[in-house]
Amino acid sequence: MSIITQCPQCATQFRATPQQLRASEGWVRCGKCDQVFDASVHAVSQRAVPTPEADAMVPLRAESPSPQEETAALDPPTAPVETLFSDLTPDPADAPSRWTGRVWLGAALLLALLLLGQWVGHDKNMLAARAPALRPALLGMCEVIGCVLEAPQSPEFLQIEASAYDPLGEGMYRLSLTLRNRASWAIAHPAIELTITDASERPLVRRVLLPGDLGAQGEHMDALSAQELTIYLRSTLAISPGLSGYRLTAFYP
Repeated sequence: MSIITQCPQCATQFRATPQQLRASEGWVRCGKCDQVFDASVHAVSQRAVPTPEADAMVPLRAESPSPQEETAALDPPTAPVETLFSDLTPDPADAPSRWTGRVWLGAALLLALLLLGQWVGHDKNMLAARAPALRPALLGMCEVIGCVLEAPQSPEFLQIEASAYDPLGEGMYRLSLTLRNRASWAIAHPAIELTITDASERPLVRRVLLPGDLGAQGEHMDALSAQELTIYLRSTLAISPGLSGYRLTAFYP
């Protein structure tokens, strides 16, 4: 059944058929002032009206149609009605551009994927250590982009529990220490910085000992594990009353 709708711009009333409204998704253009609007939102009657004169389209009369006229209004509209609805498709300037919205959505998704890839690439070692189920996927990613999975570096979980720096004579010293990994996942072996200090704890000599120098075992430190490390060093700086101690620091170069 046709509906009577009213232009919100010029208040002109005219008839719209269901076929016309379906074709334009409910949008119509006023044949008098060219205003584009939603016909169903501005409908003023759901009753059928007589077919307008063929020579021109004028605003509809307010009086109710007779039953015969209501039956005649169910017939397809004549040519003047088509002229009134000369453009049932909304003007692109008045409706949102779906194409532009899809472009922005695609760009946002691409940016999100790039950020996700950058984060995975940066934290891949930690992800593989803390989520072993992801390791096969991360290995496949590294094969594609040419990276290597290694044990993560976690200095905050390293602890030197005990140590000793003993002179053995003839410039030889023995450094022994217990290094513990307090993390619940495997981490990379650290380096150890040995600093000899005087009575005022001012540094006199520093030396960096890499994992190979310390005789570290395995490719990494296991979760919640400890290692006893011993290394022999030669130094021309003799222990004397002016040399009161030493400091040890675990770190990653």
